Amino acid sequence: MSRRARTKRRMLIVLASVFLCVGVLSTRALWEGRSALQQGDALLADGDSEGAVRLWRRAARWYLPLAPHVETAYDKLRSLALSAEEHGDSQLAVSAWTGIRSSVRATRSFYTPYSERLEEADRHIARLMAQIELQSNPSTNLKETEQWHHALLKRDQMPSVGWSIVALFGLALWIGGGFGFALRGVDDNDRLVPKAAGYSGAAVAIGMLIWLLGLHWA
Repeated sequence: MSRRARTKRRMLIVLASVFLCVGVLSTRALWEGRSALQQGDALLADGDSEGAVRLWRRAARWYLPLAPHVETAYDKLRSLALSAEEHGDSQLAVSAWTGIRSSVRATRSFYTPYSERLEEADRHIARLMAQIELQSNPSTNLKETEQWHHALLKRDQMPSVGWSIVALFGLALWIGGGFGFALRGVDDNDRLVPKAAGYSGAAVAIGMLIWLLGLHWA
């Protein structure tokens, strides 16, 4: 078997291992998410609303694109929050809305899944916090306090999405250059192929530079 064939075989094994790991992680996310949903339902049936919030929040954080347990967890948290508001239980309502908010923020990457739920949660939390302050201090300006809390909740300390994408592009170029060298930088007689090796080396160097710049400015 030639050196290039051996290299390709190793790369296929690596790719197969990656796909296997992704499959295992996806299966665990589905299993854990569904389990947390069921446990939350059981706690709510026993009258433990705070425990249900905790478990539904956990289910939402086992995020997997298109996984049904995530949407269901958010629906349950939202329903409980609205019900608590109707019954005047501000503490439980804030807890449920915060469960939605923290879960969305915890599962963000270069995009924000369920961003509309995050915005709704921020609005409700701001209003509830303003109402709580009004109860302890009747002279509180309800509208201004609500706006202040909403502005505070909207502050985003997450890395820049644009620069994060730049960093990921640099990392991909870096890794791609390494694969390119492994496949084409050396021939079957273990001799360096100058042109292919040069391109691969340039890709590695440029990719590393872009990756470092992206991390610095993100």
